[in-house]
Amino acid sequence: DLPPAARIRRFLLLHKELDADDAELTRTRKVRRRLISQRYQDLINALYSQNDHVDVETTITYQDGRTATIQTRLRIETLNDTGE
Repeated sequence: DLPPAARIRRFLLLHKELDADDAELTRTRKVRRRLISQRYQDLINALYSQNDHVDVETTITYQDGRTATIQTRLRIETLNDTGE
């Protein structure tokens, strides 16, 4: 068993996969933790708040160079003490 401080209590599913083309992963698929902590700071802060959701707005660039803005609400899930 993990000590209580090391247990996952809250989580959310990102609105996109981490991608090497966005510099979030190396070409060998390792997570660039410093960049992730900067880019997703608002999401990380929301996990430690009492909110049950966080609103996200991001710009994506398609392979042909077009861009689009995505706005979505991510639900923050909370686990109980038994891990369910």
